[in-house]
Amino acid sequence: MENFYTSYTKVVQGKTYYFVKKFLTFPEFNNVPNVLAGYGMHTDFDKACNIAMITDTRIKLQLLNSMGMGKGVVEKAKVIDMLPANYESKTMTR
Repeated sequence: MENFYTSYTKVVQGKTYYFVKKFLTFPEFNNVPNVLAGYGMHTDFDKACNIAMITDTRIKLQLLNSMGMGKGVVEKAKVIDMLPANYESKTMTR
């Protein structure tokens, strides 16, 4: 079993949010999918990591560098507005 991590930022309503994920992977087994072990989202990177249960400072630094934060570059993402679907409530009668 091994851990791996992903991180990215997204601007939502003018605020930058950090998204951090912690996965478990099982390379010793064939056809076993990765398992999401922790997920954090917050405007503060350290709080997002704490929510995702990532406490190792070396891993946090690697995540920041992978997003380009160590170089002063902010990764951009596009937020797509979702229109509400026309939903009609139905009840089942017997």
